[in-house]
Amino acid sequence: MLKALLSTPLLALALSATAADLQVWVLDREGKPLKDAVVVLESSAPGARPPAKAEITISQEKMKFVPAVSVAQVGTKVTFSNLDRWDHHVRGGLAGPGGVYLDPTQGYAFRLAGQKAGQAPSSHQRSYTQTGPQLLGCHLHGSMRGHLYITDSPWAAVSDEAGKAQLSQLPAGPARLRVWHGDELVETPPQTLTVADGMASIKVATQVQPKRAKAAEKSPYDY
Repeated sequence: MLKALLSTPLLALALSATAADLQVWVLDREGKPLKDAVVVLESSAPGARPPAKAEITISQEKMKFVPAVSVAQVGTKVTFSNLDRWDHHVRGGLAGPGGVYLDPTQGYAFRLAGQKAGQAPSSHQRSYTQTGPQLLGCHLHGSMRGHLYITDSPWAAVSDEAGKAQLSQLPAGPARLRVWHGDELVETPPQTLTVADGMASIKVATQVQPKRAKAAEKSPYDY
């Protein structure tokens, strides 16, 4: 009977029942909670995968990208919307260490008109095929910075104010954990782990020294 079970779809059901949750706490170089770190788990273990989001939205609001850091899977539609009353650009490209464009000659850019009263905000939609971090900026307002991390893993999250990232529906078995942050100068080494139901939370120490948030560029327009 066991042999029959292993050769039928019941095996997949049995494995998916072992799905686990994991809390990851990300720390900066001083051991303090690190906000806006991207946490990605890579696993080839058999089991059900959570479905990718069909679409996410990144807004430009009060001279900021909101959220400041987003995660999307390959193929997910990313909608950029300008909620300010003045024009913005979205300039995007692969991010290099230290919060700069990996290759300033590459990437993409488009302009979004300012929102007018009673009208829908100006929007632009695109999807991505290349994994890795994208640096987002604006040609018109140099203080605007954001990041979009593209991954082919269904398990990815952004750490909150407490440095916590929650990963859910993980298949039991060996896996690798990666952490990335927009202010990192040195890549944080990936960690190997074994996913199991009821597993303890994990702390990841990084060498990131977060930059102080810069004051938004003063606009000639009122908010």
